[in-house]
Amino acid sequence: MLVHSWLSRNVLPALAGLGVIVAATPLPASAQHAAHEHGVARLSAALEGGELLLEFLTPLDNLVGFEHAPTTAAQRQALADAAARLREGGRLFVLPEAAACVQRTVEIEAPWLSEVEGARGHDHDHEHEHEHEHAGEVRGHADLVASYQFVCGQPAALDALDTRLFEFFPRLHEIRAERATPHGQGATVLRPGATTMAF
Repeated sequence: MLVHSWLSRNVLPALAGLGVIVAATPLPASAQHAAHEHGVARLSAALEGGELLLEFLTPLDNLVGFEHAPTTAAQRQALADAAARLREGGRLFVLPEAAACVQRTVEIEAPWLSEVEGARGHDHDHEHEHEHEHAGEVRGHADLVASYQFVCGQPAALDALDTRLFEFFPRLHEIRAERATPHGQGATVLRPGATTMAF
C-alpha cells in the first residue's frame, strides 16, 4: 500500500537491524483490517542507536473533517494548515529532554496536498514531502501519513513518548501505537486522557 512506502523503506529495516522479526505489524489482525476508521489513527515507532523513526497514519477526516478533494477555500486552507502542523514533529511528539532528540526530516504523503499548497513549496534542507493522488487512495477513503526522523544525542534516556496530537486534532479519539526498541517491542492504545507510550 502506498502510504506504507516510508515505513517499508525506513522503519522496517530499522526493526530488522534490532533483530526484531516483523511479519506485518504487532497489532492484532482486527486492527489491521480496521486501519481506516474515523477517530482512530496509528503510530509506529522504531529506535535504533540514536535514530528514532516515527510514522503517523490517519484518515484525513481525523485532521480536517472531510476525505474528498477540497472544494472551498476553507477546505483547502484546512488541509494546508493540518500539513503545516504535522511538520512540527517536535511540538507533536514530546520526548524526554535528557534524550536530546532533534527532528531531522519529515515526509508527508496525502492526496491533494500539492494542489492546496500550490507554488508556495516547502523546500527545506532536511524536509521532504511527497504527495500522491492515485485513485486507489482517494476513492471513498483518503489517508495521510506523516513520517519523522529524530536524532537523539542520549538515546538511553529515551524512555517514553508523549503526544499532543489529540490537542491539535480534536476529531482524533484513539491512536493504536506500536514500538520497537533495543528493550523490546510492544503495542498500546493512546487516548486524550492517556497520551504517553513507554519505550
